Amino acid sequence: MNMLALRAVLAALLMGTSLGGCSLPYFDTCEGTEAAVAELDQLPALELRPKGAAVVGGDPWSGAECVDDTAGAWLTADRFHAYGGTRREVVEYYGREASAAGWRPVSSLDRGLDRGFAVFCFESPDRPSITLAFTSPEQLHEFYGMQPHPAELLGVEARTLYSWSAEAQPDGSRMDC
Repeated sequence: MNMLALRAVLAALLMGTSLGGCSLPYFDTCEGTEAAVAELDQLPALELRPKGAAVVGGDPWSGAECVDDTAGAWLTADRFHAYGGTRREVVEYYGREASAAGWRPVSSLDRGLDRGFAVFCFESPDRPSITLAFTSPEQLHEFYGMQPHPAELLGVEARTLYSWSAEAQPDGSRMDC
């Protein structure tokens, strides 16, 4: 196809979508999201944690940011924890406490507990979604180069590592799991 024909096809496509009420996809960016990021980071549900769970602070373990990639932008606020108990105890705690605070699990909380990486999502009708994700020290080292073990950073004995994070649209509104 020559350049003139290609331009004609593109012009027809653009004109057709604008006359038909459709438009090219709009992708949000992180521009102007500072207030929404700060608000998400203060979400009270992020402070929920089982007794004995220690928060691993500092980037990339805890904090909030706007993520902007090829699929668009979204907000995330993370809390990474080291815990001496089991994954089942963590899941039972959040299943109970998140539900009491107005978030419901999207799927069964009994699946995937024995896998190296397991993710559970909680939704609320009018608030950001919250994700509970388990990982291993090996995965942390592979993905983030984290060394030593997060529990050693805190001086605690932990056999369960997990993150509790909230996700929202760039304006701070609800986002599906």
